[in-house]
Amino acid sequence: MKKKVKPSEKTEFSPKIFRAKPADWLGVAGIMVLGALVGLIISLFLPPKYEATAKLTTNLEVVTGSNVSEIMVDSQVDLVGTLLLHSDVVEMVRQSLEDQGINYTVAELTGRTKIERQLMSTLIKVRDNDPEVAALIATIWAEKAYERLNEAYTHALSLSQAKATQDLLTVCSKDTTKQALPFCQSLTEEKAAQLAVETKSIILQESPLSLGLTSELNISQYQAALTPDRPIAYQRSILILAGALAGLVLALILGELLSKETERE
Repeated sequence: MKKKVKPSEKTEFSPKIFRAKPADWLGVAGIMVLGALVGLIISLFLPPKYEATAKLTTNLEVVTGSNVSEIMVDSQVDLVGTLLLHSDVVEMVRQSLEDQGINYTVAELTGRTKIERQLMSTLIKVRDNDPEVAALIATIWAEKAYERLNEAYTHALSLSQAKATQDLLTVCSKDTTKQALPFCQSLTEEKAAQLAVETKSIILQESPLSLGLTSELNISQYQAALTPDRPIAYQRSILILAGALAGLVLALILGELLSKETERE
């Protein structure tokens, strides 16, 4: 004779919130108010941060049918973002701010600045507790970067011209099919040797001054930053709301824990 198996009792989970009494809701509201107060207190010690954005626009001349690839184009535009944090640019920004009575160290400036790429443009995003200071730093940064990179561009032009001349000298001496070119025909051994020395000297001199820019890449313009009207972080209303939501979650967890304790007793 088979033994009868006693069916197992199923326990259904019912959250405390669905069985809450009016007094329980008052407790939840009280904890939420307490959480909101904590958020308010935190906001008093964490002033809101504002973010201002300036923009540099890049022009890149690409010759159709050349060996310039998309990767090469991207690397050149990415180079602009790297150069915005060049020591020369940062020091120019620091000095300009100091002249206006705003004293920040290089570390403080780079710590509150973020460089982002947007297609062929480079964005300079600066965060500060003062919206006007954030806009001023971003604008000065774009202005000084524009000045420094355009200065480097003049050296890049000289460097590119010297390299082109060097390539022509190589072609004239090694490629017999190109020796009929007017440039090659006008060369004597003495003139070719002189040009080789001059181009080598120019390349050595201009390479560090060009900062890696090429004749195809230049900064066409910059846009000043607008003064932000709303904070991007540590906004008081957001902190208060976050505190209230944290209080709600805490109240629900406490309610469940207390209900479990009551059931055990």
